Amino acid sequence: MKKHLDGFDLNLHERKIYSQNGEDGIIEFIFSKIGSTNKFSVEFGVGNGFESNTTYLLEKKGWKGLMMDYGSDEKIKTENLIKKGLSYRKFGIKYCLQKSIKFLKKTMARYKRSRYFQYDIKKEKVTAENIEKLFQKYNVPKNFDLLSIDIDFNDYWVWKAITNYHPNVVVIEYNSSLPPTESRVVQYDPEAVWDGTNYFGASLLALQNLGHTKGYTLLGCDSNGVNAFFCKNEIINGIKINGIQYLYKPPKYGKMVNGIYTGHPPSDKKMIKI
Repeated sequence: MKKHLDGFDLNLHERKIYSQNGEDGIIEFIFSKIGSTNKFSVEFGVGNGFESNTTYLLEKKGWKGLMMDYGSDEKIKTENLIKKGLSYRKFGIKYCLQKSIKFLKKTMARYKRSRYFQYDIKKEKVTAENIEKLFQKYNVPKNFDLLSIDIDFNDYWVWKAITNYHPNVVVIEYNSSLPPTESRVVQYDPEAVWDGTNYFGASLLALQNLGHTKGYTLLGCDSNGVNAFFCKNEIINGIKINGIQYLYKPPKYGKMVNGIYTGHPPSDKKMIKI
């Protein structure tokens, strides 16, 4: 059944519960409008599962689903966490203490949650070649409610390779360092991992164009410039969505220069036009 979603703004509904940014609220809002079918989700690139886009649904909303992660970028994340911690020193002892207490509380909260909810994260290296085989291996329904892709590099190519499975909603990381006027993507390499620079993934325009060929509409992006949200064309009707120039959100992470976030450090590698 088609749904009428007249004039809505995803960013008004951002809410962070277990997600990295405000994805929890956005996802909940989308499904409050389009409804759910089998309440089945698939997410790969979940880390340890405590901070992901499907955790809230699995823990609190009675959803079922598949979580996968290979752990290839854990070293980079750990290094960035250490750098962030060291950067706090310039703000003084009080600030460092406040941040340390906040981090400790977060760690304890995660430990408490793990006592009541056990994550079943499959250790799999996702590639364009094996993604549908993995879906088959773990009995993913051909049609399901939510797919979340965040593997920090080949996201575009993996989504492109999913042709026999049809999620109603797709959440996928985009490279907000690239303007919404450019359709660019990294060269596909199944062995590549993110190197901590802005050479990763695909621009929002490249993903929008791919989504169009697969029958999906771009609904918007989270305000931190991390994830883009797509929905099947056949589900929505009469939706009033602004153009990509408005839906695009620049990075609100990385180094700040003259009051503007620059995203991840620049890379010498060049992304390809597509």
